[in-house]
Amino acid sequence: APSSSSARSSRRGVATRALPFALAPVLVARALLAFMWSSIAAVLADRALSLAIFGTCAVLIALTAVRYAGFKPRVTLSRSTRMAALVAASPTIHRPLRPPLLLQWSVTQLAAYLLKQKFVPNVTWRRTLLDTPDGGEIALDWYQGCDADDAKGLRQPNRLRDDAPIVCVMHTLTGVADDFVMLARAATRRGFRIVVMLRRGHLGRPLRTPRFNLLGCVDDLRVHLDGIQAEFPNAPLFGYGESAGTGLAVRYSGESGKKNRFAAVACVCPGYDTTEGGAFSRFEPLLDKHLLLSVKNMFLRANERLLMSASGLTPSYVECMAAPDMAELQRRLFGIEGYPSLEAYHSATNPMGPVEGIAAPLLVINSDDDPICAPSNVDDNLHAFDVTAPRALVRTPVGTHCCFYEGKTITPRSSWAHDACLDFFVAVCDEPRYERRRRPKGKRVSKRPRRKPMGVDNNAVELKKPAPTLVGAGGDERIKA
Repeated sequence: APSSSSARSSRRGVATRALPFALAPVLVARALLAFMWSSIAAVLADRALSLAIFGTCAVLIALTAVRYAGFKPRVTLSRSTRMAALVAASPTIHRPLRPPLLLQWSVTQLAAYLLKQKFVPNVTWRRTLLDTPDGGEIALDWYQGCDADDAKGLRQPNRLRDDAPIVCVMHTLTGVADDFVMLARAATRRGFRIVVMLRRGHLGRPLRTPRFNLLGCVDDLRVHLDGIQAEFPNAPLFGYGESAGTGLAVRYSGESGKKNRFAAVACVCPGYDTTEGGAFSRFEPLLDKHLLLSVKNMFLRANERLLMSASGLTPSYVECMAAPDMAELQRRLFGIEGYPSLEAYHSATNPMGPVEGIAAPLLVINSDDDPICAPSNVDDNLHAFDVTAPRALVRTPVGTHCCFYEGKTITPRSSWAHDACLDFFVAVCDEPRYERRRRPKGKRVSKRPRRKPMGVDNNAVELKKPAPTLVGAGGDERIKA
């Protein structure tokens, strides 16, 4: 009994000592509320000050509402009833942008874009290396998931069926897979699988051969698509290009015509004509210098020994390094890109050359405040949408270059352009002709319209796919073309 009594006394002592610590948050909260109430009372007591504060808030709210109303996009449709139906089924295209409080201007959106690598969450990519016929090296980076989404219980790629639609990303001038984390997370939640098709020089290691392509190479893209379809032969493909990647998407689609392996193509911030006097000559000067330095570091300086030792390169490595701006660098790179002359280079890479041959549905998004792909580029090429092929041009008042950030607070949470493109891809997936193509033979399908999300296997725990042919070593998968 004495020991029991002492134990109870000890517990009471501990509880008594812990009581002030338990009450501390409550007391602090009460003090803060009292201070706030006294401050509000003081403001209300001063009639002039209270009117000034409330008037300022009302003006800011009104200006924000007016500005948001002005963020509504403008849509230009081709003479295609199919494209009109697809755009009508894409709700994001018809609503205004909703940028965060501090990202309502071009310069702040662009600053967020340049700093986006600082805010990338912990994600996983699986790389498949591909050999090109001339000995070059390209790669596929498959999005495998995000720790933040996994913690929230959101859908991850390992929950997708083998025939889930694949968004094939054609990246920017100096792009890498981590630039598309926001797109990958949004697409995965909607039932798409994401793969970034890395061009020569974008793999984070030196070139294997003295050749790279600023705007991409259609032959290399076909190797990419072969690698994707070798792994997921039953999955439909959708092309998504940003900035320089749009040129490759348009060039391939135009050359392929009705044999295009993409069910639909979306292009965000294309530059259109890349010949003399075109997109490369219209960059904003400060950003031109930034891009010039980035391109020289990524492609030229990183491969100096290989390019210096290559015989017959005209113009030479030294001449390319001496280029004062992006337009002049483009003029001097035709030799390194594998073409005998500047005319041959433009003939093989300018996306506006075969644009009339595009048969797949094409969605193009441009911003009126883009300092890289200038609005004049769009105005000069509006004729590309005055056709009967399924095409649509969407122009937004804000969004700058490949940003289009949205969010309810200060930081960007999503991209309006990503949501618009995914809506468009979903609309294509919901088309009756697409449903018939995907329907298993001999199986009746309900007439109820197909709803989102797509490609989800609720019973799947991991991907089931044919193992690629592995050659070489180093931990990366390599598929030989």
